[in-house]
Amino acid sequence: MRDLAARICRDYLTGAWKTVSPEEIKFKRVSGGLSNYLYYVSLPDSTRTSSRSSSISLTSAAPINLVSKRARKGSSDEFLRNDNMLEPQEVLLRIYGHTHGEQALETMLTETVVFALLSERKLGPKLHGIFPGGRIEQYIPARALKTHELSNSRISVKIAEKTAEIHSLDIPVSKEPDWLWSTMERWLKSVETILFKFDTSNPDEAEKAERLQRVNFREEMDWFQRIVRNSSEFPVVFSHNDLQEGNILFKDYDSFDQRISDEGDLQPGFTDGLNANFQSILLAATSRNATPLEDNGNLILLQNPRKRSLSAGNLEETVLGELDNTRDSVLSGNSQGFSCDSNDGNDPELMIIDFEYCSYNYRGFDLANHFIEWTFDYASNENYPFYTHKPHQFPNQEQKDRFILAYLRKLHDNDDYQVTEEEMREIQKEIDCFTIASNLFWSLWSIVNVYQEIEFGYWSYANCRIDEYFKAKAHYINTYGVSD
Repeated sequence: MRDLAARICRDYLTGAWKTVSPEEIKFKRVSGGLSNYLYYVSLPDSTRTSSRSSSISLTSAAPINLVSKRARKGSSDEFLRNDNMLEPQEVLLRIYGHTHGEQALETMLTETVVFALLSERKLGPKLHGIFPGGRIEQYIPARALKTHELSNSRISVKIAEKTAEIHSLDIPVSKEPDWLWSTMERWLKSVETILFKFDTSNPDEAEKAERLQRVNFREEMDWFQRIVRNSSEFPVVFSHNDLQEGNILFKDYDSFDQRISDEGDLQPGFTDGLNANFQSILLAATSRNATPLEDNGNLILLQNPRKRSLSAGNLEETVLGELDNTRDSVLSGNSQGFSCDSNDGNDPELMIIDFEYCSYNYRGFDLANHFIEWTFDYASNENYPFYTHKPHQFPNQEQKDRFILAYLRKLHDNDDYQVTEEEMREIQKEIDCFTIASNLFWSLWSIVNVYQEIEFGYWSYANCRIDEYFKAKAHYINTYGVSD
């Protein structure tokens, strides 16, 4: 992996990356990815110093201490611009993980296009390179938000503004809102098999599976689809579709990233299921007279388990700094030392990441899904089911109104935009409607993932979300006079 990382960085980056050897680079595994293999790669300290000085001299830029100070005090856009003046000193190497399913390639291509556009528009980290089977991204220390921080008024306003920026994007993919239906339809086919063939020796999980067997998911999906398609009130925008705390990063310039592991570069036992993308990279490397990494004749991979959240756990990570693991690793930093719990005059700098589920979709899905995530904590419970449901944390009307107002003002690019009562009612109806969709969607997701060999209470989570689905459905029927 070290040799492979060095070769990729040599081919796609400039300056000192062309001359450093694999033994000289700093190479660490990064945890927290979603079906991807993530690595931190850095130039050696001696090269970093000389290379940065050389770059500044060539560009007639300000001295490094001034650039650093300006970066710390400026906006995230200014930080990205200043950093782009210099060759990257440290990067994140992403190797795509297992790709399967009829829409896997389309999903991967869409996410890569979105990442490139966000990078170009200074809405995300810089994209340093795309290669067959992965990409090289800007690396900046950060941490994911915690669940309770979603309700912080200043953070919530910033999330609303970021959401509006995403919804304003014109992305060159299909503008039809088919993703929601096609994804649930694909999952339904698996659910119908899993529910009635799953055999568990765990009595508690068996009971939860039996409860789900009594739900007619097909009938529920058809009902909801009729509700949406019989209405012309639901706008379609480019959507993130997974606005939970693990995908909203709090930028922190001064923190170490505790997800960077000092474990050995190679770990035996993770060689199953080597995907074609990764293999093609190794084959391309060997075509240049390189030697593939082997262990008893097998190509080596590092495992990065698929989780909605990961918890930190060892003394070394604690010493490095108290940061949360995140689902993904597009990282950035925070200026002026803002604390999420502070009441100072500084604004939080946030970045939304992980566009795995992105598509054109009904706007209400993003808004409703985000509010529901206020009630689910995936990080603090280390015991089964490895999440905590806190329904009392669902935003009250004042919190929803604050979010919607900030969202609409950003959407209209007008800080004085006056929201009408009718507009607020329309958006509230969108949120109420797609609260139903979010709960149904993630219940199906949880069932199709029960075979994942990670510590997460999939059966429990599926039951929890389907219970919330029926509550949301009843509320919608009673409030808007819709027939069951």
